[in-house]
Amino acid sequence: MPRYSLKMAYNGTQYSGWQIQPSDPTIQSETEKALSLALRTHVSVYGSGRTDAGVHARGQVAHFDYGQIITEDQLKRLRRSLNGLLPNDIYVKEIRAVPEHFHARFDAHYRTYHYYFSESHQPLHSDTTAFFAAPLNAAAMHEAASYIHGDLNCLSFTPFDPQLPHHRCWFFESRFLPPDADGRFCYVISANRFLRNLVRSIMGTLVSVGKGRISPEAFLELFKNPDRNKAGATAPAKGLVLHEVGYDGRWKLPGQQQHAAKS
Repeated sequence: MPRYSLKMAYNGTQYSGWQIQPSDPTIQSETEKALSLALRTHVSVYGSGRTDAGVHARGQVAHFDYGQIITEDQLKRLRRSLNGLLPNDIYVKEIRAVPEHFHARFDAHYRTYHYYFSESHQPLHSDTTAFFAAPLNAAAMHEAASYIHGDLNCLSFTPFDPQLPHHRCWFFESRFLPPDADGRFCYVISANRFLRNLVRSIMGTLVSVGKGRISPEAFLELFKNPDRNKAGATAPAKGLVLHEVGYDGRWKLPGQQQHAAKS
């Protein structure tokens, strides 16, 4: 059956995350509703990952199947229709035909999240920026962030899930960007996968490092000897943005003999 991918952006403030919930509004449910109306048949949408309640995206990827081939011109019209049907805080940036075996979740080589925060209130960015009042030691936070690389046990930063075979992630990138014109900082982290609350917990612990409550060395120890009780508080959801989902092979696990999906 022909398969198509969606690249999406959304403000997650009013939603209970990506995944469909029995009674709460979600990004997946709104997207399926709009697609089903536009295509006049029920359409199921599968995302690259489940963003939590209040989390945003500028590069979420999803896919859906449809019983007939949609031409390039029809895809352009479908995109316009979807953006007319969707709420204003959800936007479809692109729709493309992809191979029938493409899977938005399982074919992704990496995911990149951005976490936006500031030491001053940001009235123009109040939905998408976390506020941490105390002055932060940037050097200590940079040092701690530099320790996040390669294959790490993340149990200090995520709830134990007995259904998972392990709680390890392979990290490709962990760094801070310089502040922007409004004084907002951005923490960038990329990995092959992310577990529940992982980025927000890491960010909250990095803030504890910045406040002098945890040393950079103690932060590193949390990966070597996991202890959830020694990690910092979970950072607010509103600062977190799913920035990119990568299928281009730029980052892959060592020795991984997989090819980027031609999406």
